[in-house]
Amino acid sequence: MTALYIILGVLLILFLICLIRVRVFLLYTEDVRLTLKVLFYKKVLLPSAEKAKEKHKKPKEKTEKKPKAEEKKPKEEKKKKPSYLSKLKEKKGVTGLISLFTELARIAASTLKGLFKHIVIKRLNVGIAFNGGDAASTAVKYAQLCAAFYPAVNIITSITVCKDYNVTLEPIFDDERETEVSADIYAYIRVGWVLKEAAKAGVRLLIARLKL
Repeated sequence: MTALYIILGVLLILFLICLIRVRVFLLYTEDVRLTLKVLFYKKVLLPSAEKAKEKHKKPKEKTEKKPKAEEKKPKEEKKKKPSYLSKLKEKKGVTGLISLFTELARIAASTLKGLFKHIVIKRLNVGIAFNGGDAASTAVKYAQLCAAFYPAVNIITSITVCKDYNVTLEPIFDDERETEVSADIYAYIRVGWVLKEAAKAGVRLLIARLKL
């Protein structure tokens, strides 16, 4: 009888573990902030701890000796390094960036379909205010951006359980205003589904290894 209670207790614990949610929060304006939460555990994945320290680091007070302060000044006034997404946006433009995300979403949809269908997106807010330069160029590039942006959103909402989403895309015909991109995303998946898909992948790898 005691053994039965132990087995039931273990099964109950495993069941409760499977109900735990792995939550992901993503915020993007000028920089990306990616946070992972599991129960009471919270981990900021982006920006890295070093970048966060540099951002919040207070400038040192100047000493009475002016020559030393002048020597340290160039080191303290280091320019902020642009993030990877910022570099990618400058290199490929907003249209190229969205096209890249669309392709990644397609690859993910085909390879991780079983896992993605258990991802619940509670909040998906994405906004892009696009400025392509002059009015004619903005109109042409805006059409290209729409052709890449909305299919990407459709792929994400179709392969996941999307509860609420709000996407806005607007052209800017103001030379003084730059292109603005913002995102606020909250999604989660239960540990049970992750373990299940991991077990499936493990079995497939084992079968493939045995066939070698």
